[in-house]
Amino acid sequence: MLLPPLIAGVAMGQMTPTSSHPASAPAGTPTSPDALRAIFAGRFASNLAASDTSTVAINPGGIVPIYSTATTIQPGSFVSIYGQNLATELNAPASFTFPQSLSGTSVTVNGKPSYLYFVSPGQIDLQAPDDTARGTVQVVVTTPTGQAASTVTLGDFGPSFCVLGDDAHVAGIIIRTDHSGTQGGGVYDFLGPNGAPLGFVTVPAKVGDTVELFGIGFGPTNPPVAAGQPFSGAANIPPASNLSVFINGTAVTPFFAGITQAGLFQFNITIPAGLGTGDLPLTAQVGGVQTPTGVVISLQ
Repeated sequence: MLLPPLIAGVAMGQMTPTSSHPASAPAGTPTSPDALRAIFAGRFASNLAASDTSTVAINPGGIVPIYSTATTIQPGSFVSIYGQNLATELNAPASFTFPQSLSGTSVTVNGKPSYLYFVSPGQIDLQAPDDTARGTVQVVVTTPTGQAASTVTLGDFGPSFCVLGDDAHVAGIIIRTDHSGTQGGGVYDFLGPNGAPLGFVTVPAKVGDTVELFGIGFGPTNPPVAAGQPFSGAANIPPASNLSVFINGTAVTPFFAGITQAGLFQFNITIPAGLGTGDLPLTAQVGGVQTPTGVVISLQ
């Protein structure tokens, strides 16, 4: 996505829970950017830019981690590029097959081809290629009508939480072991404010609930997960990355934190008592880099 629009109906269809939960894998529903499309569809329309010329251009500071305004991206992570005439049409495939070109648009990062998830005149979402380089690198967008180049910083960490269509509520689910959920045959609920203010039914989490939150750019994993190919399993964020997650300023400890699908991180947390209720601030820090502020999680 993101997955961003990474992640459109990145949010694109519905999340599909797995039927079994190996002890080594996260419990519940590993969710790919494809599965998140149903949640995030609104991000596509809101982020499209009008184009009135054929000149291809990347906005200043317009290469960022999906759901973030940071200027450092992580190899293998999902990235948004904002500009003008970045594609001749909107193209958001129903499934992410890691194409290196969509509607004649392609992108290289440090000379390496990226994997395109979504293209439009005003925005591209992609998975960055693997790369051992760090520091400032060139990004080139090539379209049927022209080419544009800019630079971005490659770093080990560029974390952000995936968010819903309001750009605020974290994308996540609540696991229902009693099969009382509204999604997946009762296996889970979409996490969010009570009711359907975002266009689909969401439910705040309560004390004792197990939630799965989604993000991108949280750094290296063990084992490493290669960009540009499917992945299904559990690749953990290593202790050396010093991951911390905070809800309303209080540290909470995920019992799983890592990649479960290509480029997509998952955080499994049991909600403890004493955090408060309502839309509460959600942040994380990994490798000394903090996620953007302004993201919230709904608790009751």
